[in-house]
Amino acid sequence: MLPAAVPGAASVASAQGLQVTQVWSQLLPDTGHPVGLSSPNVATLDGRPAVVVGDRSGHVYAFFLADGSVVPGWPYSTGGIPVDSTPSVAALTPGSTDDTVFVGVGNAATPRQGGYVAVNPDGTERWSVTVQNPPSDPAPAYAVPASLAVGDLQGTTDVVAPSAGQELYAIDAATGKVLAGFPWFSADSGFATPALADLYGDGRTDIVAGGDQTAGMSYGVLYTGGGHLRVLAPTGNSGTGSPTGGLQCEANPDSGVESSPAVGAFLAGGAQGIVVGTASVSSWHGAATLGQILAYDAHCDPVWETSLGGLTGSSPALADITGTGGLEVVEGTNDGGGAGAVYALDAATGSVLWHQATGEVMGSVTTADLGQGYQDVIAPSTQGAEVLDGRTGQVVATIEHSIGLQNSVLVTDDPNGTVGLTLAGYNGHNEGEVVHYEVAGSDGAGVDGPGAWPQFHHDPQLTGNADPAGAGAASTTPKTAPPPCRPPVEGPYGYYETTASGAVYAYGNLARCGGLAGHKLGSPVVAMAATADGGGYWLATASAVHAFGDAGRFAGSPADGVVAMAATADGRGYWLASRSGRIWAYGDARRYGGHKPATPVVGIASSADGKGYWTVSSAGVVSGFGDARVSRAASGLAGTVGIATDRATGGYWLTNATGAVYSGGSSAYGSVPGRAAEHPVVGIAPAPFGTGYRLVDQGGELFCFGTATCVGSALTARLRSPVVAIAAPAGS
Repeated sequence: MLPAAVPGAASVASAQGLQVTQVWSQLLPDTGHPVGLSSPNVATLDGRPAVVVGDRSGHVYAFFLADGSVVPGWPYSTGGIPVDSTPSVAALTPGSTDDTVFVGVGNAATPRQGGYVAVNPDGTERWSVTVQNPPSDPAPAYAVPASLAVGDLQGTTDVVAPSAGQELYAIDAATGKVLAGFPWFSADSGFATPALADLYGDGRTDIVAGGDQTAGMSYGVLYTGGGHLRVLAPTGNSGTGSPTGGLQCEANPDSGVESSPAVGAFLAGGAQGIVVGTASVSSWHGAATLGQILAYDAHCDPVWETSLGGLTGSSPALADITGTGGLEVVEGTNDGGGAGAVYALDAATGSVLWHQATGEVMGSVTTADLGQGYQDVIAPSTQGAEVLDGRTGQVVATIEHSIGLQNSVLVTDDPNGTVGLTLAGYNGHNEGEVVHYEVAGSDGAGVDGPGAWPQFHHDPQLTGNADPAGAGAASTTPKTAPPPCRPPVEGPYGYYETTASGAVYAYGNLARCGGLAGHKLGSPVVAMAATADGGGYWLATASAVHAFGDAGRFAGSPADGVVAMAATADGRGYWLASRSGRIWAYGDARRYGGHKPATPVVGIASSADGKGYWTVSSAGVVSGFGDARVSRAASGLAGTVGIATDRATGGYWLTNATGAVYSGGSSAYGSVPGRAAEHPVVGIAPAPFGTGYRLVDQGGELFCFGTATCVGSALTARLRSPVVAIAAPAGS
């Protein structure tokens, strides 16, 4: 049985006149296995606010916030399996405000033990889910060191988190039933708590997850060494036919992503962004992103990156520390040797506003408005906890130096109306301690208001979302922002351009669903194809295909040498062609044959009904397969670079590097005037109904013929690599 809480009387005065008073403390019976990475959270239990936290002896404790007394029925025991996960909470019983508590069990030291657990308000187990690893995994892991984020994924209250194995689970919070489309194959361990947000304004809760990544091939996907940041659909891989289907976008830094991502409207113009640190250990020697804080847009494209003085495995906070109504990024670092620092950064640019030396920061900083009209920063470290002035970073109060913290300080609106601060860590005897303080004269009413970050991953549901109650991008993205990544309701109109580095530019009413720019690629992007509904596309390198939006992810991988691709008529599959004329078919695409021409193949196009395809060589020699018929009138175009389908006549067009166009059974609408293209032409895409076409050159300049209109091009962008392809949805 736990002893009664010990009332506290210690106080600390600061230069600002800030007075922090200890209210109660609890010494935990866990010598040698104290509180580690599990941060305290606040739950309603037995009708009253309570602090819940886990320790490495295998317990989840619950203490009433007001006086530190033990909540009846608690602690919950895992049978000795450690808890590094921060508990998350949600009220599930109709007519009751009491919370169910969700926690991951097991950590890196116990990979063969653990799972996902829900605990009833009375401390009894509600359900548990054991991780099922792929049969091919030679060293399966079952631990869940990450915390479970709570949100509405599929019309119910659900929880989601990765495991130390190769699977990410989403689970119905009330029943423990694994949701359709899960587990989702993550290919490596995950230690980061996912963020939840409606990134695309479509009313769905997207899953933003970080994790580790080991180089290799699995389920037809080529993985690189380091880490990943992914945006995953709430339906997981449902209906995709692939364990990795449903991926909205992905970034692949060269070090692990063990930091839990934060989401908010912090980018220029109020656009939604994702900010995350990288690894908590220095095992990624030589990795460029080690020790960096990284910002991405909602499509996983990099916006900025800033190198800090130490490891950035702690989780960033998004808070209004300047009092201007916007959000800044605050990140703690672990510099080793007992040292660390806290950095405040301009959220739109990543420039450092200030930094302050502290002990090693392993958990997230939190924030509170302590009466100055802006958020001050509560910095936890292995040396205790300090309050830093939000505008300057100066230390304004030392809360605690007798216990070490590897987690976050909990900020609460206490029952007496003041701001409460709860610390859970370990003392010099390696015993767990939970200590609660109050800030004299403070007002706790706004601890979870706009611009605040009062606990690990922002809120009791651990969404990592600076606006968890809002509509995300739907309410904060300006009207001038690109359309969300979904099919246009009025039908697709427009085209895409892509570069060798995988940057994607979308025009017309087509959504930009992400790209590969800034990612480590084995070889450059060489081809692109769009889905028929305008809601996604594929990018192909010589040996891999990357899917975005509603483009399907299909098992299998081509041999090296891909140079061209074409989508089927319904956009549910594609063909790949190699220089040697070899053809691969995926999804609903059927293979009708192929052959080796005298000169290398440079393009492939689907026949109008999708029951065949053409290939074309650099000498302009066209070969037809299936019902694709070859017109001998279009042949011998030296320097051919692409082929496009005329869906009106069933014919095709060819273009070469100078922008000359030959028609095969189709109307000719013109060619690029001599020397008009500053760079070589690299691709051709048809206009709607076969009444024209568009050509693009390496510089992104567009040339439009017939009824095809030019509504923008990458010519105006700062290209870091040449444009290599143009693509349009069938019939757009």
